Amino acid sequence: METLLQVDHQVIESEQSPNGAGGTVVRALLSIAGHAHARDMRPPIGLALVLDRSGSMSGERIDAARVAAARAVDRLHPDEVVSVVAFDDHVQTVAAPRPRQQHHGLAAAVQAIDVRGSTNLSGGWLRGRQHMEQALGLLGSLPGSSRRVVLLTDGHANVGITEPATLIELARTARAMGITTTVGIGEGYDDALLRAMADAGDGNAWYVEHPDQSHDVLAEALGNLLSVSAQGLTVTLSLGEAVSLFTVHSDWPVTSPSTGVFTFDLGDLYAAEPKPLLFELFVPAGMAEGLATVPTAIATISVSGDVMTASGGVEHRVVYLPLSATLDGQNRLQPEVEHAVLLARTAKAREEAARRQREGDAHGAQAAMLSARECLMASPLTQDAAVAEELADQADDLTALAERYASHTFSERDAKYQMQRSYNQKRGKLGYDKALTRRRGE
Repeated sequence: METLLQVDHQVIESEQSPNGAGGTVVRALLSIAGHAHARDMRPPIGLALVLDRSGSMSGERIDAARVAAARAVDRLHPDEVVSVVAFDDHVQTVAAPRPRQQHHGLAAAVQAIDVRGSTNLSGGWLRGRQHMEQALGLLGSLPGSSRRVVLLTDGHANVGITEPATLIELARTARAMGITTTVGIGEGYDDALLRAMADAGDGNAWYVEHPDQSHDVLAEALGNLLSVSAQGLTVTLSLGEAVSLFTVHSDWPVTSPSTGVFTFDLGDLYAAEPKPLLFELFVPAGMAEGLATVPTAIATISVSGDVMTASGGVEHRVVYLPLSATLDGQNRLQPEVEHAVLLARTAKAREEAARRQREGDAHGAQAAMLSARECLMASPLTQDAAVAEELADQADDLTALAERYASHTFSERDAKYQMQRSYNQKRGKLGYDKALTRRRGE
């Protein structure tokens, strides 16, 4: 587990500050990276694949889900546990939880899943959870072993338990035994519900805009699950006296156990995907004057998690990072921090546009896109070849969406695309975000 903390700061006027007297905003970007281990040394997993087989999944959607599930199974070790559940208004166990090497003919059974009926999402998910309860005895007491439930669906829950708060609480109660990784297909699914279930279950939310993306999306989701390098990753931020939390750009669940202390829950750390935490602190003008010559600790950060070792064991580790700066009344901008803040503001604009679109305010959605594009193109980072292309791609995408809002040719698919790209940025899912990015004209 490696940590990198980058800090810069900028002076703000009284009308921008929370205390009305001005001060300095200290911006911090914390990146936490894990290490990949040899295939035979990684902790084993139990995997329950839960497939929606309701009528709306017919055609390309069920084809993509079946192929994705079969490919996921192929990537497991022979002794890792897998089960497959299919659901419509009824729930079917296609394959009970057993080591993969004992599942003869599983690929054919998955390919035989057909479509019919309504969407008993809760029934399918609960059966997958039950399978992972049974998997405990099959996995034994191997250190670092874990159990996951992957839910592939294109719809809203309309049979069984349908109340979102209850479904989210079910995911939360199962957190101790596994992760709910949700995959939404097409434009009909409830993206807010699936993201909330994923967060409650310490998982991830994924969106498949086109059915042919299902293979790659699930492959990346499973690739993460197979590259866990630390579990239970948390970051605790303890503020110095008079320092306040100004903005949090990342989207991790957070609690505040005491005044001036914030604990962020980052879940599992994957070797293939570093976890970012981006936030801003406010230092009032009076305090900043006292820090003008000597770097002074403004806050303390602690990063803790159960880290998988190269020998196959698990060690609990804690890393302490002092957050300090010399606040001399000048702006000190770090390109990496500025880049992260730019993209975070773009993510916020995408959420705003999606909300306005769903409220019928196409003009407001268009304005959000154009404003975000203007901020990107006005940044001095556009002169940096290392990031200019990425910023230009973002700007082109915002322009294309603004045009859709202006011409009223948008659909719910656009709102889901916006929300998923925002989620990706706030969670550091950069590889997936690049794959999701639309080509011009899509």
